[in-house]
Amino acid sequence: AVGVAAAGAACAATSLYWNLHFRGTSWLIGSFDLGPSLYGMSSAPSTPAAGKGKKGKKKKKGGSSGNLNGMDTREPSTASTGPSAGGGPAVYETKRAVNEYLQFHFGDPNDVLPYRDGPHDALRFTQRCADLCAKHTKSVKTSRTEPAGLALDIGCAVGGATFELAKHFAIVEGLDSSRAFITAARLMKERGSLRYTCFREGEVTRKLTGAVNDRVDRARVSFREGDACGLPRSLLGGGGSGPDFDAFGRYDAVLAANLLCRLPDPAAFLAQCARLLRPGGALVLVSPYSWLEAWTPKDRWLGGYYESASDDGGSAEESRSASPSPNAPYRRSFDAIEAALTSAEGGFDLVEQSDVPFLIKEHDRKFQWGVSHCTVWRRRRVQNA
Repeated sequence: AVGVAAAGAACAATSLYWNLHFRGTSWLIGSFDLGPSLYGMSSAPSTPAAGKGKKGKKKKKGGSSGNLNGMDTREPSTASTGPSAGGGPAVYETKRAVNEYLQFHFGDPNDVLPYRDGPHDALRFTQRCADLCAKHTKSVKTSRTEPAGLALDIGCAVGGATFELAKHFAIVEGLDSSRAFITAARLMKERGSLRYTCFREGEVTRKLTGAVNDRVDRARVSFREGDACGLPRSLLGGGGSGPDFDAFGRYDAVLAANLLCRLPDPAAFLAQCARLLRPGGALVLVSPYSWLEAWTPKDRWLGGYYESASDDGGSAEESRSASPSPNAPYRRSFDAIEAALTSAEGGFDLVEQSDVPFLIKEHDRKFQWGVSHCTVWRRRRVQNA
């Protein structure tokens, strides 16, 4: 009886804390259940919710307040929110996206893929991405006892890779433009686990629990709302010396997993990377290059378009909309990334490339299996070399 009373008091105290910290976020407070009846709507709102408040109210400074004002309360649809979905950024403010990504990042592998036959090597995507960062970071290799160094997870979603990075790094920051994702990530940090709703078939759902690995010290992790194409000034510079003080960053490792093809201006993001990493730091980019105009205007795609028109003297815009001729050359995303990062201004050298599979479950018998291209880059120790 004493144990039950103590547990009830602890839950009440935590609920009060989040009610004060995320004032107005009634769909998350109390039960911490991200099921259909509590978490907003499933279809995307007409405009992205991140960074926008109700009319007539000023947005608070200093990141997300956790509010998802204006969200509908309709039941979830069966539309997918994975990498090939064409809903645009507003999709990531929906309950379906939060539930799906909680399962993607924290779901028990036996729940995600309960079949003997299947792509089991595509499970634990966030862990594998974090391990790649650790593999290529000197501070991790030289520290034999405690995690060391500073890491940044850009496009962290609900925080799976951010927590995994905390196994290897002393301090880890996660950043995402989705207020709903950041709210869920902060709740996961506070509680260590969250219930989510997944589809079985049709409209039938069940509730499961996703949890942070017990080996992770959640106190090492923090989350903030922000734009990857216009990173907060506090994240940039401060890692060099003398005249190069702001040319280098403070991070030992930066991860951007399945992010590039979901940005409105991926080239703008790449242009900032040099100012994130300290000399010798590791930048890990993981992307399936699933370019869609709902996310990225076609004139800002890094690749995935034919070049036939520009070869004949036409404009770059014409080349992106031209009908391909047989065996027409096309622009590869990797070529654009390599050109940007290995330039004098880019400041990086390529270390390695690999294929990283991932699996997103839509319902019990339908999955999205993808293979992202992983490239690892080392920050040059001399600026403009």
